[in-house]
Amino acid sequence: MEVVATVSSETKRKLLQDEYGVPDDHIFNSQDLSFAKGVKRMTNGRGVDVVLNSLAGEALRQTWHCIAPFGYFVEIGLRDIINNTGLDMRPFMKDATFFFFILTHLENDRPDIMSTIVQGAFHYLRQGITRPATPTVSFPISDAEGAFRLMQAGKHLGKITLTWGDDEIVRIVQPRMSGPHLDPEGVYLLVGGLGGLGRSLSSHLVRLGARRLCFLSRFGSASAKAKDLTQSLEQHGILVHVQACDVSDESSLAAAIDCCSRELGKIRGVLQCAMVLRDGLFVNMTHQQWTESTKPKVHGSWNLHRSLPDDLDFFITLGSFTATIGHRGQSNYASAGAYQDALAYHRRCCGRHATTIDLGIMRDVGVLAETGMTDSFREWEKPYGIRESEFLAIVETAIDWDTRNFRHPQILTGLATGGSVRSAGITMPYYMEDARFSVLASTGMREAGDGDGNVGSAGAVPVHSLISEAKFLEDAARFVLDALVQQLAKMLQTPASEIDTNRFLNSFGIDSLVAIEIVNWAMREAKSTTTVFDVLAGVPMTTLCARLAAKSKALPAALTCTA
Repeated sequence: MEVVATVSSETKRKLLQDEYGVPDDHIFNSQDLSFAKGVKRMTNGRGVDVVLNSLAGEALRQTWHCIAPFGYFVEIGLRDIINNTGLDMRPFMKDATFFFFILTHLENDRPDIMSTIVQGAFHYLRQGITRPATPTVSFPISDAEGAFRLMQAGKHLGKITLTWGDDEIVRIVQPRMSGPHLDPEGVYLLVGGLGGLGRSLSSHLVRLGARRLCFLSRFGSASAKAKDLTQSLEQHGILVHVQACDVSDESSLAAAIDCCSRELGKIRGVLQCAMVLRDGLFVNMTHQQWTESTKPKVHGSWNLHRSLPDDLDFFITLGSFTATIGHRGQSNYASAGAYQDALAYHRRCCGRHATTIDLGIMRDVGVLAETGMTDSFREWEKPYGIRESEFLAIVETAIDWDTRNFRHPQILTGLATGGSVRSAGITMPYYMEDARFSVLASTGMREAGDGDGNVGSAGAVPVHSLISEAKFLEDAARFVLDALVQQLAKMLQTPASEIDTNRFLNSFGIDSLVAIEIVNWAMREAKSTTTVFDVLAGVPMTTLCARLAAKSKALPAALTCTA
């Protein structure tokens, strides 16, 4: 059997001569088309019986004309196939056959044939009929990029292989998901969307393609910031409609939606941002405080569910992570958020779009930022805070997921890990005592310096551990007092040395919300129970701490009897 080959360099010519014994006059240059005449001259115009081709363009056409009668042309290149290049028909007059196949197609669609081929290949190797191509250049799998770059250069000889090893670290690049593209003819409804988050959202919706925005707000465009927003959007060619509307009033909402649809067109999506904060302890909360906070999210979200078309592209409600973890000072707001979470599940069960986003502490946009309240949460920002860019990315993902009814209808954000809380030097939150958050609580604790992975006060031995080793009840009381002084100093942002332990706690000017934190601290750190009324009662800190120590579950049994 005679073999004729084409090469693109002298190095490859020499390889064929030295490794495979191909005579020099049987090797032609593939960089020009002279090889076609050379092959026909060698074969007295007959051509070759089998062609294995990877050349493209005119070189492929000339090679096709080198086929002999009843010959087989096997194409292994892809360029002309992808480009749908035409093929001369005349060589078929020689009863020639043109083959093309992709090995992966064979593997997927005809595994029986693929199995026969692989078995045959290994049989040839075992019998020494064939051998691996030489030379072989190997790259570790961690340097797959280098292997592809060498192949792309087109200067390698033989084969390029990737090797696997237990110690290899492979960099995985996540494919970037393209963001959703909103319908420029569709109308997008923002409820309560003239506040800080809403203003940020509206600009982002425009970047995603929206050109028609309808805002529903209790006060319409009365505020200066709302007027600035609408003017800015209109200057960029956005159709804007602002309607004063209380979404908790079903008839008012229905009229507003009808007006919006008549002026702008069909509503394609909604973002429910309405919120009212009326903080306070549940036991002290008036009915008015409860309803003012819950109505926008409970009645408002339900009315939107009933009043808007069934074929929305997305229905997204914004809430708070307190809907999941609770908040003693915001029971009304937390319960309203929990209702929105349940509504999202209900809509999904009904085959309609819905996603609820439970947000953590917003750092640079929203109610806290606009009212200056972020200063009160400065120490919590690092482990819990969400920046505006992160918030917009979350909303963008939610729109994309909701449009496709993809994944879970509830997105929970702002929950820190135990390690991030410890690294920030702040007290572990009460919810980490909940078994549902046990994985979060232990995550990163070793890296943060707690070798046992225990959840406790940052940078110190948990006070309940000290209580468990106390020899006398007075010692346990002192441990609680020392720990409470440190905790109170952090809350009041004052040196611990300036806190007089003979004073009443209420004399430090603490309110009911701070008292709640102390109650939670006692439960978590001292394994003891108390009430807000006890904390705010007129008793010295020393007396309060003695009572906490006496009721601690960590107190040794011998001391419990004397207590």
